[in-house]
Amino acid sequence: MYVFYQIGISIGMILVALAIHILRQSINESSQFTMVNYIFALSIAIGGIFIIVASLAAIQPQNWYTSSSLWKILIAN
Repeated sequence: MYVFYQIGISIGMILVALAIHILRQSINESSQFTMVNYIFALSIAIGGIFIIVASLAAIQPQNWYTSSSLWKILIAN
C-alpha cells in the first residue's frame, strides 16, 4: 500500500511540473489564448497539489491527531 502513496505523490509532482512548463511556454508566446493557458495551468497545478496532499494524508494513521503530543496539548487546553 505504501507504494501507491509514493505513486500518488509522484503523479502530483509531475502535474505541478507540467503546469509550470505550460506557464513558462505561455509567458514566452504572445497568443490570444494566454489567459486560457494560465487558467489551464492553474487548474492542473491545483489538481496536482490536491493529489500530493491526499497522498500525504493517506500515509498518516487514522488517529494521527491523537498520537501527536502537540495535538494532545491543544485538545487538553
